[in-house]
Amino acid sequence: MNKIILQLKKKVLPIIMLMLISGNLFAQANDDCLACHDDASLTADRGGKTVSMYVNPSIVGKSVHKKLNCIACHLDANVSEFPHPDKLAPVNCGTCHKNPQMQFNSGIHGKAFNAKDTHAPSCKECHGHHDIIVHTDPKSRTYKMNIPVLCGTCHKEGAPVGRLYQITEHNIIENYSQGTHGIGLFKKGLTVTATCNDCHGNHMILPSKDKKSSVSSANVVATCMKCHARIEDVHKKVIKNELWEPKRGQIPSCSECHPTHLVKVTSILADVSDKSCVSCHIDGDAYRTVDGKKVSLKMHREDYMNSSHKKISCTKCHTQVNLNAKRPCEKTVKVDCSGCHKEVSEKYFGSGHGVGYMNKKANSPYCTDCHGTHTIKSMKDSSSITYRGAVPALCGKCHTKNGKATEKTILKEVDAFSDYSSSIHGKGLKNKGLLSSAICTDCHTSHDIQKDLFTPTIFRATIMYFWIKEI
Repeated sequence: MNKIILQLKKKVLPIIMLMLISGNLFAQANDDCLACHDDASLTADRGGKTVSMYVNPSIVGKSVHKKLNCIACHLDANVSEFPHPDKLAPVNCGTCHKNPQMQFNSGIHGKAFNAKDTHAPSCKECHGHHDIIVHTDPKSRTYKMNIPVLCGTCHKEGAPVGRLYQITEHNIIENYSQGTHGIGLFKKGLTVTATCNDCHGNHMILPSKDKKSSVSSANVVATCMKCHARIEDVHKKVIKNELWEPKRGQIPSCSECHPTHLVKVTSILADVSDKSCVSCHIDGDAYRTVDGKKVSLKMHREDYMNSSHKKISCTKCHTQVNLNAKRPCEKTVKVDCSGCHKEVSEKYFGSGHGVGYMNKKANSPYCTDCHGTHTIKSMKDSSSITYRGAVPALCGKCHTKNGKATEKTILKEVDAFSDYSSSIHGKGLKNKGLLSSAICTDCHTSHDIQKDLFTPTIFRATIMYFWIKEI
């Protein structure tokens, strides 16, 4: 007779005799099960291996299932006569956890498990056996900070899963740990940071090529936006001289630019000091060769010190600096102002000027054409080129007869600056110094300038605005 049955009979027969004597033979409770399984020496043979059948009551007492009877999970242990069968059927967690079980069966793990794949995880491999504790407990396998380690038991370099299956990602745990999410979790204790299940799901984990996957190219944006809210509003608008988003609502797939696990936020601010820039661009004689001609890159110290950006590091604007290059700023491109001025930039890129610039029209103005480069000053500074009294002359550089604005462009007014200067508004500003006189930006706005803005209705509304303003 099997060893475990002999052991169980020795334990159970006295209990049955007592029940018969008392006349109270009833379905077994947990104490009845523990009468045998609380014995640390209780073992069974499984596939030629000796396996412990011991159940530690103190561990069960701390689990989420502590109030359940053993037979609620081990259904075939609910027998009218002891002992129960030597080998019980695997626990079916789906009896209680129907939705998670359905999701698991639909996912890649569940399909592999149901196909008898030896490396496929079951519920107990992730959640535990008799020691399952609530996921908010730091000791739980599924506690937030333990998730990467849990998934990493299979998804680490050298593990059978990585060697035997066609998984496109490698060094997953190493990359995650070095990325911004892993650093946030392991080095800063930020439990709000993304872990494996936040991106891939808890139970219905699907390959990235599956259209229903949370990390497929069609769904990854929505997945990232669970944490990164209002991404359209806060994301940098121009990357490598191109609009990040072709059209409003067409957010590109995050994983096109951000590596899936090694998501890093690199910053050169801490690595490059302004002194490095000054040594060439102020104290030296920096220049660039364009079409065989030398173009000076020298910056005057007084311009920078009098500008609105004097407290901002050079690399905050010149983000294309490459520390590995012989000359770090060798391949810098035009400054992207949207990094700080997001709202204004969005208006600009939707305007006639911005659309023209993005369509590579040479005469379309960019931020620096109107505001300057290192000489940017507050519009309240009378020496600023965007000072109220200077705006007509600024716009007039292009919007004048034979000016840039009239080249290869059909505009209703071809000499706007001259027309304005001879108008009551222009004379009020130029001849009388009346800063309350209407200027270009009062009617056309500062950044959201549209070619056909002044329809008759809008024109009348604008006139009414200034009339009420004067009252």
